Amino acid sequence: MTVEDGAPAGASARRQGMREGWYPCPSGQPQLRYWSGTAWTEQTRPDLVRWVHGDRMLDVPGVFAFGRGSDEDDSGRPGPLEPHIWRRARLALILFVPIYLGLLLPFGLLLSDIGLSNAAEQFVYLLVLVLGLGTYGRWHIVVRWLWLRYRPEPPKPAPVPKPRPDLWADLREAGFTDAAQRLDEEVATGELTDVDYVRVARVVQSTARRNGASNLAPIAVAIQEEGGGAFLHSSGQRDLPMPRLVQHDLVTGQAQLGVAAETDRNPATHQKERFALDTEVLRTSMLVVGPPGAGKTRSFARPIIELLGLQTLVGLASVVVIDPTGSAFDERQLPGFFDVDIDPNAESGPSAWGFDLFGGANGPEEAADRLAGAVLPPDSAVRDPAVDSAARNALYSIIAEFHERNGRYPLLRELIDLVLTQSPVPLLNERLRLLDRPLLIDLFDGRPRKFSMREIDRPLRVRIALPEGSSPQAARILARLAIAQFVQVVAAPEANREVFKGLIVDEAGRFVDEYVVEGLQRARAANAGIVLLAQSLSQFPDHLRSAVFTGTGCKAVFAGVEPADARYFADYWGTSWSAETTVTTGTATTTTTGHSSTPGSPGRFGRGEKSVVQALTGSTSTQYQRSVATRAVERYVWSPSDIINEVPVGHALISLATPDGIRTPPVLVNLRA
Repeated sequence: MTVEDGAPAGASARRQGMREGWYPCPSGQPQLRYWSGTAWTEQTRPDLVRWVHGDRMLDVPGVFAFGRGSDEDDSGRPGPLEPHIWRRARLALILFVPIYLGLLLPFGLLLSDIGLSNAAEQFVYLLVLVLGLGTYGRWHIVVRWLWLRYRPEPPKPAPVPKPRPDLWADLREAGFTDAAQRLDEEVATGELTDVDYVRVARVVQSTARRNGASNLAPIAVAIQEEGGGAFLHSSGQRDLPMPRLVQHDLVTGQAQLGVAAETDRNPATHQKERFALDTEVLRTSMLVVGPPGAGKTRSFARPIIELLGLQTLVGLASVVVIDPTGSAFDERQLPGFFDVDIDPNAESGPSAWGFDLFGGANGPEEAADRLAGAVLPPDSAVRDPAVDSAARNALYSIIAEFHERNGRYPLLRELIDLVLTQSPVPLLNERLRLLDRPLLIDLFDGRPRKFSMREIDRPLRVRIALPEGSSPQAARILARLAIAQFVQVVAAPEANREVFKGLIVDEAGRFVDEYVVEGLQRARAANAGIVLLAQSLSQFPDHLRSAVFTGTGCKAVFAGVEPADARYFADYWGTSWSAETTVTTGTATTTTTGHSSTPGSPGRFGRGEKSVVQALTGSTSTQYQRSVATRAVERYVWSPSDIINEVPVGHALISLATPDGIRTPPVLVNLRA
C-alpha cells in the first residue's frame, strides 16, 4: 500500500530521482517515512534529530515526558472571566439608562442649588452614576480583563535557534572523530534508528565512565566498521519487527498508554496530559483487572511488551510473557518479536524450543521446592499442611538421590516413574501424573533446544504458551512453574541487577500461589516487575487475594468490573474530606387570631379551610424560612458505584507507585486517545 499524505503538487516528478531509503514524512509529521524508490510506504519511525533534541520534562510519574518543556512559551493572556462578574457587569450596564433618566431631574435640581453650570452638572452627574454602577458591576475588573485578553501582540524578535548538541561528544573528545562522523552520516541519511542511538550511546558512555575515555578504541573500531549496527542484540534487530502500537520515548524509557481525561476528578498534574508507563513504576509490579473485552490485552499487555521489547534491543531489559490462550501474543500478533518462543502445541523440530524443568535451581532442595510449589494445588498448604509437607519431602528425597547418583536432574519421564514407584504420598503421585501428556513430555524431554530461566540475566524476549485447550490442569502447573522459576532467578544473589526483568501474566488469577506473592515483594529490590492481568479478583485464591492486591504498587481497573472488585479498589484509594452544603427552605402562614397552617395542607374540610379562616379573621401573614448549613463530609475518592458506573468504555482508572514511595492518585485515562 502506498501513501502520499498530502504531498504537494509536482512532488512526484521530483521524487523520481530519489533513491530508496528513509526521508522526512511528506505529511509534515515529526517522523521519517520509507521511500521504496517509486512510492511512499506505510513504514514510519521517529525522526531521530527532532526526537533527540525534543523537549522533555520528567517530573510526575505517569506523565509522558517527551514534548513537555519547562520553558514553554506563555502569552500571559488570562482565562475566561468568572460568570458572576459577567452577570453583575451586564446588569449594571442594563440599569444605566433607566437610572440615568429616573434620577436626572432630582439630581439636576440638587446640583443647580450648588451653583454649578449646566455642563458641569452633566459631567458630575455622569461621573457619580458611572462610579456607582461601575463599582457595583465591577467594570474596572472587566475592562482590565478585556485589555489583557485582547491587547495587540508586540512584535516578537526572531527566535534564536538552540545550538544543536553533539550526539557523539564522548567519541570526539577522545579523538575518535572518524567513528563519530560515521554515525553522523547515518543520522543524516535516516539510517540510524532511535534504538541504534540509545544502544550505541549507552555502550559509549558506560565504557567511558567505567574505563575512561582513553579506552574507547575497541568501541570506536566497531562503530567505524558497523556504524549504527554495532553492538546489536543477539536477534540482529535494529527496531521492532512490526509497527509500534503506541508512542515510545527510549531516552526516558516511557510508553504512552493514552490521555488523561479532562475531568475535575483527575489530579491537576495529569489532566489532559499524555499518560505513560516506564520500567521505574513497573518495578513496584502492577495489577490490571477488567472484564473480557475491556481491552486489557491491547491497552496494557501489548504496550508493556513493546516497551520491554525495545528496552531489550538496547540491552537494558528482559521480558517473559505467559500466554494462556496461546494466541494473544503468537506469531500472528507479534511476528518475529520473541527470541525464545515456547509453545507445547507447536510441531516439534530442530527449531522448536523446549523448557528446562529445573531451570534456575541452585541445588536439589531449590529444584524440589519450586517443582512442588507448581505441581501441588495452590491451597494445599492451607487445607492440609501435613500432606503438603510430606509431598515436598518425598519429592526432595527423590530428586536429591537421583542428582547425587547421576550428576544431573531427572527428565520428566524419569521423574514421573520414580515418584510413582517411591513416593508414599498419593497427592503427589496424582498431581505429577497430570504432566504425563505426550505434548508435555516432548516439551520437557524431547526438544534439542531448551530454555532455562537463568538466561533472562541477559537481554531476552521469551513467550511461554500454555496448552489450556488440551490439558488445562497441566497448563496451570506449567504456568506456576515458569512464574516460580522467574521469581527464583530474580531473587538469586548472583542475578544481573543491571538488566530489568519483566514478567507479564495474562489471566493470572489461576496461576498465583504463595511463591508468586513472595516474588511481588522481592521484585522491587531486584530491578524486576510482575504485571498480573485478571478478569476479576475472585479468580485469585481466597487466602492470597489481599496479599496480591497490596503487593502490587500500580493498579488499573476497567469499566464493568464486579461490585466486589470495585469495593477493593475504592477502599484502596481511600477517602477525602469535602465540604457539603445543605440548604433548607420553608414557609408558614399565620392569621391574626393565632391560627397557623402550612399552605396546601388539608384540614378537616380539605383545602377550603384556609379560605374560611381568612374570611372570618381577616388578615394573614406568611413567613419564609431559609437555613444554610455547611459541614465536612468524608467521601470515597472513587466510590464502588463510581467505578462501576462512571468509568466509560475504553477508559481505565490507573494509579502508579515508584520504588521510592511516590504514589499518584487514581487517574481516569482514555486508552483510545
